[in-house]
Amino acid sequence: MSRKLRDNALIIEYRGLGTISVEELAHALIEDIQCIKEEFNVRFCTNVRLRIPVTNEYGEPLKPRRDCGTRVNKIDSFHYRPMCLDYDP
Repeated sequence: MSRKLRDNALIIEYRGLGTISVEELAHALIEDIQCIKEEFNVRFCTNVRLRIPVTNEYGEPLKPRRDCGTRVNKIDSFHYRPMCLDYDP
């Protein structure tokens, strides 16, 4: 990725919230995305990554694992978007 594209990135900090539940994080993400749409007129984005430091309720690091016990470091989005723009669900 070129330096020019990285400089266009918008960073939203959540460190000040401390240890929060996944539900609260989801609410904050939706609220902040709505805000950047309305206040900054952001309409599209490319190559977005979300890094989530996984902890328990006390802030102690945990390793995310599947039900079968294997460790998970990266997942692809579960969001499905058809390539055809005139698709109507």
